[in-house]
Amino acid sequence: MIVGHYAAALIPYSRLKKYPFWLLLLCANVPEFLWLALALFDIEPVSPPSLLDATFQNMHVAMTYSHNLIPGFVQDLAVAGIVFLWSRDRTLALWCGFLTVLHVLCDLVVGFEHQLLGPDSAGVSLNSYGTMPELAITIELVFSVACIYWYQRSEKRLGRELPRAKLGALYAVFILGVVMWLPTTTHSLRDQLSAIGVMP
Repeated sequence: MIVGHYAAALIPYSRLKKYPFWLLLLCANVPEFLWLALALFDIEPVSPPSLLDATFQNMHVAMTYSHNLIPGFVQDLAVAGIVFLWSRDRTLALWCGFLTVLHVLCDLVVGFEHQLLGPDSAGVSLNSYGTMPELAITIELVFSVACIYWYQRSEKRLGRELPRAKLGALYAVFILGVVMWLPTTTHSLRDQLSAIGVMP
C-alpha cells in the first residue's frame, strides 16, 4: 500500500485534533521511511535499482527489518514508547503505535512479499503487488475512501461537519493518488514518459 497509509492517519484524527496531523502521518509511514533509509544503505536492496524502470510485477524488494510482521510489532512498541515519552498522552501513544503496525498489516494484503521474521521464515503476505497488482490497487482505493468516510462521519458526530470543498478535495487527492499507480502495474515510468514524448 502506498497512498492508503496516509489515509489511515485520518482514522484517529478527529479525537486527536490538539496534536499536529503530521505526527499521525509520520507514524502511519514509519515502516516506509525505515525501508527507504535501509534501501539507501543496501540493507534492504531493491531491484531494479531505478524507480524509472520499476513496475509492480518486476520489482523485487527485501523488507526484512521494515515490513516483516514481528519487526512491525517491534516498531509499534518503539513508536508508542517514544510518543508517550514526548507527549505523556497514553491515547496518542497507543494510536501512533497502532498506525505504525497497521501499515505492516495493510501491506500483508496490499503489498509485496513479507515474512514473519527473517527472509527464510514463513511467508505471511499475499504478495498482491506481484501477483494481482490491479486488484491490490483497487483494494487500496476502497481502503482510502473508507478512511475518508470514517473521518467525515467522526467529524459530523462531534459537530464539525466538513465543508463540501474540503471533503471533495480529500476524496480527489486520495482517489487520484491511488489510481495514478495503475499504469505502473505493467509499464515502467520510463516507458510511460517515453510514450508521451517526455523521455527519449
